Amino acid sequence: MTEAISNIVGQAVAPLEASRPLHADPASLCRALAHPEWLGQLIAGPDERPDLRRVHTDLAFMVGADRRILTFRKAALVDIGLVPLGAHECAGEIAWRAASFAPLFPVFAGRLIVRADKLHLDGVYAPPGGGVGLLVDRAILHYFAQRTAGWFLDRLAAELERPVASGPALKKGRTAETPKRSR
Repeated sequence: MTEAISNIVGQAVAPLEASRPLHADPASLCRALAHPEWLGQLIAGPDERPDLRRVHTDLAFMVGADRRILTFRKAALVDIGLVPLGAHECAGEIAWRAASFAPLFPVFAGRLIVRADKLHLDGVYAPPGGGVGLLVDRAILHYFAQRTAGWFLDRLAAELERPVASGPALKKGRTAETPKRSR
């Protein structure tokens, strides 16, 4: 059981599910997720779970429309442990929690399913504040959790998708939100 799941047991939780289309080679995709250095800094994972890779990274979500988009970021620890399920998909555990001020931010634990045509995230998160936090979550926080999950899947897809008809895929280390650095 990951730290994130241990932190959720016995708490008020809310479901979280997100999917997005994907255009990628499943074998390459699963290999990239088995070695997620591109997501952030690899750090030591839980001793009791050597099958998990822990990455120190930023999670983000965007608020706004049109050109007035505001991006919020939070340093997080992400645990990923995927196994191949055949030639066309892999699946496994995924969890995240804040790297600092952990009691003030949700803890997520769930499953990531990766197929050549789809990324799917399904799990639960514990909003801060227990039962009261769950009420606030229903009013507004779930929107932010959903946006974070969508951003995370978009980040994976941006790194892993093969070129599509509209143009080349993003180069390693860049996302739609990370502009190309000038030299």
